[in-house]
Amino acid sequence: MTDELTRKYARMRKAIHLERPDRMPYSGDWGNIEYRKEVYHLGEPELVSELGQVVVSNDGRRRYTLDGGVWAVGDHEQYRDYDDVLRVDPERFEVEQVGPAMLDEMARLYADKARTCFPVPWHYGTLVTRAVLEFGWEPFLMAAAVDPVRLGAILDRFGAASLSVARGWAQTEGIELIVIHDDIAGTRGILMRPEWYRTYVFPWYRRIFDAIHAQGRKVLYISDGNTFQVLDDLVATGADGLYIETSSMDPETFMQRAGRDKLYMLKTDSRNIDLGTVEDIRVEMAKLRELHAQYPGIIMYRGGGNPRPGNAEAFARLYRELLVYEDEQIGQGKGQT
Repeated sequence: MTDELTRKYARMRKAIHLERPDRMPYSGDWGNIEYRKEVYHLGEPELVSELGQVVVSNDGRRRYTLDGGVWAVGDHEQYRDYDDVLRVDPERFEVEQVGPAMLDEMARLYADKARTCFPVPWHYGTLVTRAVLEFGWEPFLMAAAVDPVRLGAILDRFGAASLSVARGWAQTEGIELIVIHDDIAGTRGILMRPEWYRTYVFPWYRRIFDAIHAQGRKVLYISDGNTFQVLDDLVATGADGLYIETSSMDPETFMQRAGRDKLYMLKTDSRNIDLGTVEDIRVEMAKLRELHAQYPGIIMYRGGGNPRPGNAEAFARLYRELLVYEDEQIGQGKGQT
C-alpha cells in the first residue's frame, strides 16, 4: 500500500470513528462500489453526451447527462398508470440468496477499489428509489395514494431484496462502512406523509441497518433533498451516518438536531459552485471548518455540475486553505498518521 493510499484509509477510519483527521475527507479518499447496478441502480451510460445535454438510452427508459450520471423515468410500456403498478406480482422481483456467487462478486469489487481508495459499498435502489426506477414517478406516486397497502406488499419485496444485498456486503471481508441510499425527499421536503414512511419504509431501514450492525459494520443513510421533517425517525432507525444536501438543508441546524455521535456525508451547496462568487464559496468552506471542529465525523464532496468559470479552481484552493489541517498539526507537534 502506498503512503498516499495509507493516508486515505487512515483519514476515512478516523472520520468513521468520529475523530477529526488531517483534513476533511474528500471524494477520492473513498470510492463507491455497487453490486449489480443494472438491477439496483441504472447501469452504465450507453452513450457519451456533451455537458448540459440529455441523451435517451436505446430502450427509452434511461436518461444520461455528462455531469449527472444516469437517471430513469420507468418503463412507460409496462407501467402506464397506477393500475399497472398495483397489478404487478411482487414475486417477479428477485430476492437473491447470500451465497458464493454474490459474495465472490462483492469481494472482487472490494479488491478492485481497494487499490486506489477506501472502498464503500453503495446500495442505491432500496425501497422508494427502487420503485421509482421500476415504475416511474407518476405511476408510483398514484399507486401509493390509491392503495398504499397493496403497494406496501411490493415495497416489502424490494426491502427483502435490499436486505439480502446489505447482508452480503456486511459479510464481505474488509468492509467497514456501507451506504444505503433511498430518496424520500425533494428540495422542499419529504415526498409522502410521515405516517406513510413510518408504516412502509422506516421499519425496513431498521431491519437493514440491524443486519449490517450484526456483522460489526457501520451504515450511512443517504437521501437527497430536505429530510428534516423526519430526521428524528431516521435517527431512530439506527443509522451511524446521515447525508446532508446543503442546497436543501442548513448543515449546522441538521447536525445540532441529529447529534455529535453521527458520521455526516455532506454535499456542498451546488448554487455556490455553479452560480455564486468566490466569496460565497469561501463563506461556505469557512463554515464547514467551524462545524468540523465540533463534529469531527464529516466527509464531503463538491456539489454542482456546471461550475461558473473560476469557481472550481477557487473551491480547490479554499479546500486546501481551510480544510487541510496537516500543517497545523505538525506545528502543534501532533504529527501525521
